[in-house]
Amino acid sequence: MKALTIIFLFLTHLSLAQDPEEYLNAGYDKYLEEDYKGAILDFNKAAAYNPDNAEIYYLRGVCRSLLGEKKSAINDLDMATSLNPDYADAYYEKGYIFLSDQNAQKAIEEFDKTLALKPNFAEAYVSRGTAKCMLENREGAARDWEKAKELGIGYTEYMICE
Repeated sequence: MKALTIIFLFLTHLSLAQDPEEYLNAGYDKYLEEDYKGAILDFNKAAAYNPDNAEIYYLRGVCRSLLGEKKSAINDLDMATSLNPDYADAYYEKGYIFLSDQNAQKAIEEFDKTLALKPNFAEAYVSRGTAKCMLENREGAARDWEKAKELGIGYTEYMICE
């Protein structure tokens, strides 16, 4: 009888548990609503069920970045690119974090990885150009901004590296 009770409780728990994909979707919805802390909680649950899903770590990293938790964000984004070495958006997000921290060289490294995977990613050219400008590489910055303009970014004519 005791074994049947344990099996019943286990099966009841399983039926009440949310589908792991539902945690990912709920977290994404909270991210869109700018409830980054709530999104992180849902992404934590999704990661517990599916620790090999790079998207979970990417999205959690973005939320952490938006909350100013840069070290944790980088750790999540590193996990995302470890699980999926072709995750261009994760490299871009890491580059953006490094750029915002004035670490232009590390930012360029990440934007180079982004553009190797996604050569028409206009925003990555804008950001890499900005990082090059920070390093006083005016010609490199101008080339990147010109490429971004070719790809449809309309504000690059206002970007001047002095």
